[in-house]
Amino acid sequence: MTHDEAIEKLFLEYETVDKKRYTDLFLSSLTDSKWNSGLYAYATMKTFPKHNFTEREGDVDPKIYAAWTDEQKSFNHSRQPCMICSAMRQDIRTGEWQGISRDVWDDSFYFIAGLSIDDIYKRLYVLQRVNQLESTANITEQDYDMFKEILLCLKNAEPDTKIREINKQLKKSSFFKPLATRMKDAGLKTDGISINQTCSYKVQCILETLGVCGILRTEKHKAPFYEYRNLAVAPRTSRSSDWSYPVDFWKGSDGIDWEAFDYWFGEYEELKDIRKQA
Repeated sequence: MTHDEAIEKLFLEYETVDKKRYTDLFLSSLTDSKWNSGLYAYATMKTFPKHNFTEREGDVDPKIYAAWTDEQKSFNHSRQPCMICSAMRQDIRTGEWQGISRDVWDDSFYFIAGLSIDDIYKRLYVLQRVNQLESTANITEQDYDMFKEILLCLKNAEPDTKIREINKQLKKSSFFKPLATRMKDAGLKTDGISINQTCSYKVQCILETLGVCGILRTEKHKAPFYEYRNLAVAPRTSRSSDWSYPVDFWKGSDGIDWEAFDYWFGEYEELKDIRKQA
């Protein structure tokens, strides 16, 4: 599939999205042993521009380019990323991820906590799969309780508290051990990573999803809810940071963007009293 084909299909999927299906799936997967990346993928589309593949100019010296064979020129041409979204001109996935060979059309490859889906080809696959689901999500009382506990932790955070510290605090929460136990009982394949670390990755993905939803953002870093930014090359707080944009920059002083929260979760009666809780 080429970049332009993927963009066309991506917007066709986006235009048919039922938003509540995505928020329902997000909430219903909170206390589940697995992860659903649908809301993350959908939220990144809010300000994503519809565009054709755009080449970067001046990457290769004209004299060097002129001396290349047709094969060399073709190879360079195919490996150039789009200037707008950083996706390759053509989907060239090999199924290799962190040294692990996987079927690139296997749901477990795309619905795994910690896997980046900012690439348009992966994002398209996620939207296609979620849009095709026939069954409705079953949101439990435990799911709502877990979400409320996360939101209260964020809401009551000290001004200088960073998102990494929030994640550490949530490891001591009432839901963390039961979630880790469910993952273990489900026989979740963790590829050598401990169950507790896998659980921590999932909580991180929940917070990162709130980031791209605009619920956790800063005054300076408002994308992708309020404006477009190429998430593939978005800034980080440091080179070693493994947190995604924009939540990587969030601190307790930034608080919760309740306008963005209402956009996604405002119709859930079970969550309407969260602002009033201490």
